[in-house]
Amino acid sequence: MAGKFFGLSDDNTSELQLAMRLQLRDAAASASENFDELLDPLARSFLLDAFAQAGADEGTVWLLDSDRRELLPVFNSGPRAAEFVGSFRQSLRSGMISMVVATEQPICENEVHLNQQQDPALDRRLNLQTQAMVAAPFYYAGELRGVVSAVQLRDPAMGRGDAEGFGYEDLRAIHRSAAILGVMLEHRLVTSFLALPKWA
Repeated sequence: MAGKFFGLSDDNTSELQLAMRLQLRDAAASASENFDELLDPLARSFLLDAFAQAGADEGTVWLLDSDRRELLPVFNSGPRAAEFVGSFRQSLRSGMISMVVATEQPICENEVHLNQQQDPALDRRLNLQTQAMVAAPFYYAGELRGVVSAVQLRDPAMGRGDAEGFGYEDLRAIHRSAAILGVMLEHRLVTSFLALPKWA
């Protein structure tokens, strides 16, 4: 049979479709306030695996704030996540991840600490040096919602040497992982809206 795989076809369902779209939009817009609940165990495990496979020391999910003027870190896989997740704010006027939002294109930079576009505010706060980064735009519920980034770090106190850097395949992997995470979060929002059993 030709046409859509499935869907709501009765004209009387248009109000339901509109209500669902509005509900998803509102839930997505407020995701930074309850991201831990939205990021179920399967999605969390998927992210951790993605960062590890890319050879990152840690990775972060950044969401746009409600005014779309700043990026907020809502998840980080590193040991010091509690020191900045939920409290640090990255202005969209500076920084490499802000450039990802502006261009909606992924980036790979293996000399972050030498790049004039990098905002060192978070590194200074943590007394670390970001040496390499891959970052990709992050979409769900029909809009650009933020950025997924993965980094390789140098700890001056530990005397660690230069990072190995990321390659094209690492960039592709993080870009693909950001897309898959978006689908997983959309599914989570829809199942919550329909009061369906959780899948993880």
